[in-house]
Amino acid sequence: MKGYLSAFLVVVYVLTSCLGLYLIKAANVWQSIGFVTGVALYGTGAVLWLVLLRLLPLSLAFPIAAGGLIVCTMLTGRVFLGERISLMQTSGAALIILGIYFTAMGRNA
Repeated sequence: MKGYLSAFLVVVYVLTSCLGLYLIKAANVWQSIGFVTGVALYGTGAVLWLVLLRLLPLSLAFPIAAGGLIVCTMLTGRVFLGERISLMQTSGAALIILGIYFTAMGRNA
């Protein structure tokens, strides 16, 4: 059960952090509702990170969270901001995902 909760929290952490960063970036002024919502979501992600550190070993939590943030931020930039993603970036994201898989599976070996 702890594994499913941790996995769920990692996904929520990554999504709230990425959405928060997007809203902060997309806001025209810092007094806007988008900016404030972005800061709140990003702050929620920070709190979730602290919870994850209590549930998972740092050597597992950090690579998964960092890799997830890199990939999710890249996809957020593409979907919401229209940023281009090069073949090298796509290859890098694939390697990150593969590294996350190996890191997670290495804990069970």
